[in-house]
Amino acid sequence: MRSFGAVTGRIYGWLYGRSKSNGIVVDAAELSADDRALEVGCGPGAAVALVAENIGADRVAAVDPSATFVDMVRKRVPGVDARVGSAENLPFDDGTFTVIFSLASMHHWPDRDAGLTSLTAKLAPSGRLLIAERLLKKPGHGITAEQASEVVTRLSDLGHTDVRTIQCPYGRKTMMLIHASQ
Repeated sequence: MRSFGAVTGRIYGWLYGRSKSNGIVVDAAELSADDRALEVGCGPGAAVALVAENIGADRVAAVDPSATFVDMVRKRVPGVDARVGSAENLPFDDGTFTVIFSLASMHHWPDRDAGLTSLTAKLAPSGRLLIAERLLKKPGHGITAEQASEVVTRLSDLGHTDVRTIQCPYGRKTMMLIHASQ
């Protein structure tokens, strides 16, 4: 995703900036005023904006490997702590967030296990982790049921409890939502 330049980033933001999946994941997070949230792989910031509307921009952070997307998020949602970063190397202290979510970005992570380990470390006790990917029949730009099962097993190994998958239809597609609690 580092290759997203200004033009490509804006086109991507226009195409995917209002996806129904953003609302599904934000609703599933069951945010409260006490939450501190992080989106990993924030893209143009549509979900970040929804979360900020719920809990305030000063309680929301976002990371993306693309500096273009980070700049877009900073302009779209002033007050959000948006930084260049990746799932495997999050630039935040351990135990900082009560909610961490990732929409359609896990399939881009170079090292999924390292990313899941990093996200788990950044969660506060009793924190919630939500990972949403398009459900696919074969590997590609999303996640297969088999890959989702591997993620569930890895999260359980990392100490998460109540790890579950939820299939959510949106439009003509289906999203696999993996929800885990610590």
